[in-house]
Amino acid sequence: MNRRRNLKNNAELPSRRSPQRTCAGCRKVLDQDLLVRYVLSPEQQVLVDYRHKLPGRGIYTCIHLACLQAAIKQGRFIRGLRADALRPEAEALWKMLARQIEERVLSLIGMARKSGQSSSGLRQIKAEAARERLPALMVLALDLSPGTREKLQQFAARNEIPCYIAFNKAVLGQVLGKAERGAVAIGAGPLATAIIEELERFKSISGES
Repeated sequence: MNRRRNLKNNAELPSRRSPQRTCAGCRKVLDQDLLVRYVLSPEQQVLVDYRHKLPGRGIYTCIHLACLQAAIKQGRFIRGLRADALRPEAEALWKMLARQIEERVLSLIGMARKSGQSSSGLRQIKAEAARERLPALMVLALDLSPGTREKLQQFAARNEIPCYIAFNKAVLGQVLGKAERGAVAIGAGPLATAIIEELERFKSISGES
């Protein structure tokens, strides 16, 4: 009886909210996961801590270049990181952020390969589709031949599969543990969802830079 009462009480408790942080640029309060974190290195350099893992005091901005520029202009990096003389450059930090998002995407693609959720190359992708195993997304290499790219894009459009163009064949091949690969497809699941989210973020910041 007590156990049943405890379960009922627990069910009535509000779900735990994500930690909230304030953007140093626009001053909006958002979930921490929706913001970019910056920390100060021992050498007094501002670093992007995209995955929120570096130690030390941090400062946050939205994933918008305007917010980063405003935070720097208004001296909030100096106050937030408690540094006497700090002159971070928005452009350099923005490029650092882009690199970290790219690294995150490649890491997730590598995880998909290890868990058997990826296929690569035109033949393999089409073979999977013939077995009615359509992917949740596709990534095409920047240096893929125009003809092959067009075929894969048409295939993706027909089947309403999100399709992104990123990295080169050598990089995709390396993360897949193979020779050069011009295309990779990821099966449905949490990894595919996470990759799409990161690629959309990358598209967004690339458009602002």
